[in-house]
Amino acid sequence: MTVLDNFPIWAVYVGLVVTVLIAAEVGFRVGIWMQDRSDKPAEGKMTGAVVGGMLGLMAFMMAFTIGIVINQQGDRKAMVVEEANAIGTAWLRAGFLEEPDLSAVRPLLVEYTEIRIAAANDPSQFDTVVTRSEEIHNDLWAIMEDNVRRGNESAIMGLTVDSINDVIDVHSERLFVANLRLPRLLGILLLLATVLSFMLVGVASSADRKRDTSAMIIFALVFVAVLIVIVDLDRPQEGLLTVPQTAMTDLLRQITP
Repeated sequence: MTVLDNFPIWAVYVGLVVTVLIAAEVGFRVGIWMQDRSDKPAEGKMTGAVVGGMLGLMAFMMAFTIGIVINQQGDRKAMVVEEANAIGTAWLRAGFLEEPDLSAVRPLLVEYTEIRIAAANDPSQFDTVVTRSEEIHNDLWAIMEDNVRRGNESAIMGLTVDSINDVIDVHSERLFVANLRLPRLLGILLLLATVLSFMLVGVASSADRKRDTSAMIIFALVFVAVLIVIVDLDRPQEGLLTVPQTAMTDLLRQITP
């Protein structure tokens, strides 16, 4: 549903509610048109069965889709904690380095933590932060290489190198989970099925040739509210259900002099 990323959540909600209500009205008028051209009473029962089956299918699709986006959201939350642990370990083990490397590595790790939090709070900084993160990776690794070339190949130095390597690896993993999105085909199918379902509900409600406007509005509001949860969870760091950065902010508080 990347096409919906261009609009705020409230606008997506209002737009979907209006869309499904229009679909229901179109279905109602189609139902009236069908009744005017046919006197077969069995058609109403058939429409009711189709509506029931379609809504059942929609329930299955929404449950399946919610499961996907919740798992993706869980992966993003886990990666925040994993990255905080990796940076914290690297910061501690940097204490084994001699000067001036110690005074170079720890400020880089502090800056690294700050920009990662900034990117999470402001998605517009994402590309800039990724570029700066990779520059910090290069600076940190250059310091490790320099220590090894100078003959510092102790077991403690090996642990320090491993911790810096973990920071770099977690960066790649976090980029991967940040870009996890609902498959486009599934998102399009879910939206089309929603519109079709409301059209069928409109056709079924035309059996007595009377609109139940209040019931239809309530149904649309509740149905789209569930759908909007999927849309919100599918956005990595936008909307109402964002990934908390508590682990990173706690780490920054601990490592900031």
